[in-house]
Order: sequence, then C-alpha cells, then structure tokens
Amino acid sequence: MIVVTDLTHSVSVGDETLTILQGINLDVKAGQSVALVGRSGSGKSTLLGLLAGLEQPTQGEIRLLGQPLHRLDEEGRARLRAEQIGFIFQSFHLLPSLTALENVMLPAEIRGLPQARVQAKALLHEVGLEARLHHYPAQLSGGEQQRVAIARAFMGQPRLLLADEPTGNLDRHTGERIIELLFRLNREHGAGLFIVTHDEQLAARCQLRLHLDAGRLNSTAGAPL
Repeated sequence: MIVVTDLTHSVSVGDETLTILQGINLDVKAGQSVALVGRSGSGKSTLLGLLAGLEQPTQGEIRLLGQPLHRLDEEGRARLRAEQIGFIFQSFHLLPSLTALENVMLPAEIRGLPQARVQAKALLHEVGLEARLHHYPAQLSGGEQQRVAIARAFMGQPRLLLADEPTGNLDRHTGERIIELLFRLNREHGAGLFIVTHDEQLAARCQLRLHLDAGRLNSTAGAPL
C-alpha cells in the first residue's frame, strides 16, 4: 500500500539547507493500521504530506497504492488522492457554508459518483449524527465536527486513510469515542489507516508503530493483525 525507498527531504532556510527527513524506508501492507509518533517538529506532518503527494521528496521514491508518486505530475497525484485516499485533518477543514450532509457529500460530488446523498447519509448514521444532517459546522461541537470529518474521509470507500492528529483537539472521552469509530470503520470498510498522533492510546491500537526522531524512522510492532 505504501512503499518508501531511501527518502530524504530538505528545505532551504536562507543560505542553509535543513534536512527534515533522512534515509526513510517504509513498507505498509494493504489494510494495515500504522501510527507515526515523535516530538513536535520531528517531521511527522512533512512525511504525511510527502506520502499524500502534496510535496515531492528531495531524494528517494514513494509508491502509493502501486503508483510511483515520483513519476506522476501534479494532476496525476491529485487524481490519485481524489479517487483512492481519504483525509482527516487536525482542524477538520469543514466548509462553514455547507451542512454536515453537504460536507460529507462533497468528495463524491466532485468525482461525479452516483448516490452521493444516500452514501453520505449512511456514513453520518454510522458515526451517530443522523439527527445532525442539516446542521452547519458552527452548530456542531468539536467532537461532532470530527465525526463529520471522519464520515467525509470514508466517502467513496478510499483504499487508504491518512489522519493528522485525529484526536488532538478533543477531550479524553470524545477522543476515546473517535478512536473506537476510526478502527470500526477501518475494519468494516477495509481501508488502510496511517495516523500521525501524539496519543499513546491511539498508537497502541495500531498494528505498526513508527517513531520519527531527528528525521530518522524506527518501527516496532503494535497490536496483532
């Protein structure tokens, strides 16, 4: 599902070159759940952006769902994201002018998929928001907004789900419910799950735990398959 080979990523800061990631190698199997942990500033979000094809590495190769990101142009990478990947952002990124139902429908409507409304209603029912379909983000709590974001990420049945601190803005009780929801939907829909998190409880639930330290990656086994 994700194969990374000898990846290095550097950026220019004034006259200096700052190496953020160095010598990254990674092999994630189909349907596997993976947690990426590390200190703030360790490069976790940079690696997630590279895996999504939002940036290109300085060196190395990334194959995502069998596609060589390093050989795709920007349009090709955007098409792959739209058709195969779901995103859960730390700050939700719901459109304030759209209802919960409309926010969830949006990815399918952009792709021209049929039955968008029916699928969106079913997903919002799965996340326990069937009574909030026509509420706008400002009318929802933080936990409810996160559940809308999760439902949207599963719209169109993506093969891979990328999540950036999905419990970072939530209280403990709501965070626990979101974790249960993520893994239930992961099992039921068969999507691979790659999570950037500081949440040790969430990381412990994943089958593979990756630790990023000073731009280098170490891995340990997590929960059993």
